[in-house]
Amino acid sequence: MKVLFVIDTWGLIGGTERYAGVIVPALVERGHELTILCREALAPGPEGVALTSVAALAGPGLGEGGEAEVSRILTSANPDVIFVAALRNIAALTLLLDAAPLVRFVQDHTLFCPGLNKYTESGETCRTPLGSICLERYWLRGGCTCFKRAMHDRPLVESVLSLREREREIELTRRASSILTNSTYMRSQLLQVGCDPGRTDVLYYFTRSATEDQPAGDLSLDTQAFLENTPGATIFTPARLTLPDKGVDHLLTALTKVDGEFKAVIAGSGPAEEWLRSKTEEDGLQGKVHFAGWTDSGAMEALYALASMVVCPSVWDEPFGLVGIEAMAHGKPVVAFDVGGIPEWLEDGVTGHLVPRRDTSGMARAIDALLSDPDQARSMGENGRTVLPARFGVERHVDGIEHALVRAAT
Repeated sequence: MKVLFVIDTWGLIGGTERYAGVIVPALVERGHELTILCREALAPGPEGVALTSVAALAGPGLGEGGEAEVSRILTSANPDVIFVAALRNIAALTLLLDAAPLVRFVQDHTLFCPGLNKYTESGETCRTPLGSICLERYWLRGGCTCFKRAMHDRPLVESVLSLREREREIELTRRASSILTNSTYMRSQLLQVGCDPGRTDVLYYFTRSATEDQPAGDLSLDTQAFLENTPGATIFTPARLTLPDKGVDHLLTALTKVDGEFKAVIAGSGPAEEWLRSKTEEDGLQGKVHFAGWTDSGAMEALYALASMVVCPSVWDEPFGLVGIEAMAHGKPVVAFDVGGIPEWLEDGVTGHLVPRRDTSGMARAIDALLSDPDQARSMGENGRTVLPARFGVERHVDGIEHALVRAAT
């Protein structure tokens, strides 16, 4: 079967790109002929796979030249089916839908939320589907974290255009032969905006963490020194340092309430880093919390291996939460707020502890429970490692992709 694989950027940047770097070779290995279409190529494609970049894919429109270029690629590739992993361009999506059956994998909120993360500026989770309520909130209630007047030079024009773009993209996505997403929470959000339940399916992510394909690397000297010279069990949190969504401020508050001896490593960078460092000092956590900064995959693997537990403090509705199954791959228990897709991989009392959203006292008690009973912590970690292959394995995921592609093409 000839498959056109569409992604914004080809190369090792983040999770979406790493995902594509596994799926494309896996489909080739199963005998399919793949062509990659992207906006920007930062690395060569896999052997035997044609790779084409079109800079015009950057915008919502293509222009005459970009449309002609995409049309030429479609003619040359002549796909039986198209798989869209990531695409910003609405005009290109229209061309793709007209060219062949299309399968779209919706990985986050950006399709159906002009604010990008279903989280309001006031710190509340948005439970309403996209529509006029978005403009009401924008103008009268402070907006959302990524959809508010302060972000726009021309609020009236830009707010309406942004909403219309999202509405148009949803309309086009409804035409897809198959829509895949990563959790039942995300499926519920897609159904809210009118996607066909008969063509909208859940396909859980996989991880290659703790395998030869993702080996451990070296830690920075300051992180290594912190771990060697600070007493206590290691709590590890990988997170972008953004507020309010990733909830690292709630983690810090929870840590002030923990009775057991610990040292915490927070790996990630972002605009809230300076404020979070200040909060660490104000909360009396200096010497017990270390900010490791941006951390490459090798160092992340090393930190997972050294951790006694992994804490995921997100307060927004995580579409899935890949951190969790990476921790499970390393046999580590997880403590997390009960949000979004997280309870689909974290079974409370079995693979870790789920805590009500923003309940920092409950998070502290969950951390203390694991610190005070290392045997139980190890047992929960092993439970996670045991269930991982059947529910979150690579082969299972590729099977799901292949099944969707074949079904769409026939």
